[in-house]
Amino acid sequence: MEPGEGTVFFTGGMLEILDAALPVAEESVAGFYKMSTSGWGRLRYDVKTAKDLFDHEHADHAYAQVLRYVGIPWQRSTQASAFTAYRICLQDGSILRCLRENRQISEMAFLVYILVHELVHVVRFSRHLQLFEASAEVRMQEEKKVQEITDSIASEIMIAGMDVVRSFFYHNKGSGLDSF
Repeated sequence: MEPGEGTVFFTGGMLEILDAALPVAEESVAGFYKMSTSGWGRLRYDVKTAKDLFDHEHADHAYAQVLRYVGIPWQRSTQASAFTAYRICLQDGSILRCLRENRQISEMAFLVYILVHELVHVVRFSRHLQLFEASAEVRMQEEKKVQEITDSIASEIMIAGMDVVRSFFYHNKGSGLDSF
């Protein structure tokens, strides 16, 4: 896990905000998709910040990206026992740069919005509503659809600053959320 030279990491304050933002995003996405606690628990994903990413998981062009991994339980080596897991790779530097350039944006609302977007991808991939492997054209269509869903979910989240964040992504056409 060798981050690139000059890589910026979240520090204590942002990590605390991330810890608060993740359950808000999870509950909001689960509610939108009407997923029970057990249904949500079956999704295989984790969320990592820049300090915990492998080189290939860094993406300077985005605030986050979702990567897919296929695993085989260690005690079994058959293809039938393989499972798919997703990793949401937060790009600390891109997020912090945007927040520094747009001081009116709430850190909490921004992280919630980004996490909602990435979790919508995870749900759609997990439910086979969208294939992970897709052409550039299909990816662009999927990003547009996920952005619309994200904005719909975010419109129901009552936290300070969410309207500013929604407006930011609307005016920037979801820029920075191209994530798979």
